[in-house]
Amino acid sequence: MTKNIKNGEYASIGERLGVVEEYLPDKNSTYADKGVIYATRSGRIHIDSHKKKISVKEPDESKRQNMKIGDIVIGIINFIRKYSVGVQVYIINNNVKFYSGYLGNVHVSQISKNYVEKIEEAFQKSDILRAKVSKLKYNEVDLVTDQPNLGVISADCSRCGGPLYLIKRDLLKCEICENVEKRKLANDYGSVKTRLIF
Repeated sequence: MTKNIKNGEYASIGERLGVVEEYLPDKNSTYADKGVIYATRSGRIHIDSHKKKISVKEPDESKRQNMKIGDIVIGIINFIRKYSVGVQVYIINNNVKFYSGYLGNVHVSQISKNYVEKIEEAFQKSDILRAKVSKLKYNEVDLVTDQPNLGVISADCSRCGGPLYLIKRDLLKCEICENVEKRKLANDYGSVKTRLIF
């Protein structure tokens, strides 16, 4: 025997929601197996009584915004290629979207107004970055950091993982091992209150 499912209740992945005699499953958030409907993601249950359809919505799905050109995003650098870096986006216009699904790319030519020879002189893996959306491509976006308020807002030492503090424009020093590293910094580096923790 299963509990009565109510509109707005929270469902976990794999939770039984009902049977196909009661509801139509939603292909994006549920699946049916042997006539029983299960949740394929966690979130709030939504029952459309008019269409007799059951679905599971992510907590902020009703407020979800599609990314637009000009939006300001914050994310973490996941990988570095020869001519670009990959950024997993977590904040869009100051709204936290931990599962936004957006991946951003910053091409070496879009890092700074000044010439950047090597990407590693501007960014390192795990840096937290503020950037602006310049182009949309499905769930990938092109980003730029060539303005003073854009760039790295938080970074750790690539040698020991210690915190880096600003010593002069675009130069950082490790509090622990005293290693000096270069970055393309946002002009408020070191004063950003919010820090993403993963």
